[in-house]
Amino acid sequence: MYGGLPAGTVRSLAACLAAPLARLHAAGYAHGALSPDAVLVAPDGPRLVRPRLTGSPQDDIAALGDVLTHAAAGRAPDDALLRRCSHEDPEERPTAQELADELGDEPFQPPARLLAALARQADRALALESAADAPPPAPLARPSRRTLLTAAGAGLLVGGGAVAGWVAGRGGTGALTAPAVAGRRTTAKPATVPRGTPPAALWRYEAKNQFLHNVNTGLWHDTHPDGTHVVYLAEFPALTALDMSDGRPVWQRVGIDSNEPMLPGEPGTLILQCYGELVTVATDDGRQRWGKRPYGVGELVLSELLACDKRRGILYCKANGPDNFTKGATPRSYLVSFDLVGRKERWRLQVPVAKSGAFIFLPGKDELHVLYKEDGAVELAEVDIASGTMGPPVRHTWTTEGATISADTLSGQVYQVHQGRVTAAPLRSDKPSWEINLNDDDGDGTGTGVYVDVPHVLRVPGLGTVVYVTDANRTVYAVDPADGREIWRRDLLPDPPYATRKAPGLSLTKSARTLLTWGGGAGVVALDPRSGAYKWSFQSSQAASSLYTAFVVDNTALVVNDSTVIALPAG
Repeated sequence: MYGGLPAGTVRSLAACLAAPLARLHAAGYAHGALSPDAVLVAPDGPRLVRPRLTGSPQDDIAALGDVLTHAAAGRAPDDALLRRCSHEDPEERPTAQELADELGDEPFQPPARLLAALARQADRALALESAADAPPPAPLARPSRRTLLTAAGAGLLVGGGAVAGWVAGRGGTGALTAPAVAGRRTTAKPATVPRGTPPAALWRYEAKNQFLHNVNTGLWHDTHPDGTHVVYLAEFPALTALDMSDGRPVWQRVGIDSNEPMLPGEPGTLILQCYGELVTVATDDGRQRWGKRPYGVGELVLSELLACDKRRGILYCKANGPDNFTKGATPRSYLVSFDLVGRKERWRLQVPVAKSGAFIFLPGKDELHVLYKEDGAVELAEVDIASGTMGPPVRHTWTTEGATISADTLSGQVYQVHQGRVTAAPLRSDKPSWEINLNDDDGDGTGTGVYVDVPHVLRVPGLGTVVYVTDANRTVYAVDPADGREIWRRDLLPDPPYATRKAPGLSLTKSARTLLTWGGGAGVVALDPRSGAYKWSFQSSQAASSLYTAFVVDNTALVVNDSTVIALPAG
């Protein structure tokens, strides 16, 4: 994430880790969990943390070789002795004691950019703690060297972790760069924010559910009658309303057994699906307003809440036939219009989908469309809002089998992503208007190409409608939807090599001045949506392999990382 460490620093890193490994092995133990996330880097040297005391010393040495390669951004160490750590034959690997003897007591040599990263992480921790509105700590005595060495937050994990809150009230950044004066309490001075430093966190909320990003594909928010701006967070099996000003719970209701996306329903309500039952919850106190199971056993099965037309009091849902999961059965998928006032189905439309049973629902202000695949072609059909009658479809025969299809009414186009290529065609035309090639080899080879996510179509002042595309190489592209012309591209720092390789997600603030990209261990990166210029990046205190999601509420980014929600001003 910081461009890898130079060869001299990698060698001194090996020396600092070999000594404790040698002592551990001499005592008859193995670390058993040596990885980038088990190496904590502080200004005066690295620490070996998180031992499991399992495995063998030879396994530790092989893991040490992987750590050194990772620290050098994927380059094998130049030193022949260090390269032997990764030898396939355990007998050819050096012992930890041999490494310690050969490398000696070599001092750690952190480059300037690593010291700067430590300082930035300390500033982030201070910002998060100050946002928690905790009472000031009592004056502390000067910490001992042992205290400083064992404070797990006093540095950076090689895997990209972060700093704990021990630095708050103990000198801040100075506690990292000059531990000897960490006990002095001084009056804070105005600080100059370095370029690229993320904004100070507004607040932080720790949820009970570890996998928030799985059950919160969208965060809904509104303003209560008393003026409180609230965001609703699913913490299966609970539902929580958070005050957007400070992150404190306004209310929390347990027993909400739903891990499906929620939608705003009638005024003052949220609507959820709980095991086939539609449930509405009051937004002011979280109490259930009503519940309705629209279908009995052997009838349709609700699978997804799609959209709510609050003006007409209609909820649109996706439903499956009762035999969809029967082996050999043809899937039956339905678009359902449910009357929220009368609490009953208004109509159902069986969409003539292919074997996948999937279709895309495109709601508009006064029109509905469904996009589905049948007989090897993608078809777009308009649906009558009152009756659910489907009109004659427009066939898109240009699409490729196995491709990912999406559509957008803002740009009025159907998009296909296949083997690193993005193709666009007007919604009502069977002829593509443009295609761009984002393939790794940038040629006409038969390779599968880099994974490319579905396009995001956004409206940006000064540019108009823009198609944003991301790929698994962590490149962001801005494309003109009219002709496929590339407006700009931005290469982001890579995820750690052991993290899941996927294309970053995208969010745009209400002001349209900040485009947030997020995904794996490289955290959240803010770009200028007009030029692609880098603005800042943010990491939480979790491991570098954990996933990030950045939801936008007006001009505030709610960063979800494991069980943590952090609010950042992002306008």
